[in-house]
Amino acid sequence: MKLSKKLSAKHFTFSISLILATGLLFLFGLYYILNIQYQKPKQLFLNGPVTSPLKSLILNLDQPDDDTLTFQSSILISGKTAPFSDVLISTDSDDLVIKSKPDGSFSTVLNLDEGLNNISAVVFDSGGDSRSVRRNVYYSKEKL
Repeated sequence: MKLSKKLSAKHFTFSISLILATGLLFLFGLYYILNIQYQKPKQLFLNGPVTSPLKSLILNLDQPDDDTLTFQSSILISGKTAPFSDVLISTDSDDLVIKSKPDGSFSTVLNLDEGLNNISAVVFDSGGDSRSVRRNVYYSKEKL
């Protein structure tokens, strides 16, 4: 296919200018979208560095050991968790809440029922996460 008409210099210059203006308009729009519309805040750490509390919640129960047999009507419950945390100690017949010390340690004396005592220790953090530990303690009034 052969073009029979020649393009005049005036039309050629106009078409090149139109292509150049369209390209510049496209680049300006792209620059606006990427740099101006999604502008970062001027002072990123105005309130200090962004930190979050530790995600790992721990609960270690030192006493009593699991499947312990005792001949005393009370037993010491002790362990370690996060500082100043509320620890829920519960059995089938009793529930108590104690607060851990500044070093994270906690302890309390728990009265036992005769027979099997299912002891559960649960700690919660401010985000709603929880950790729990269970122990079985057998209490007998008669020494074997």
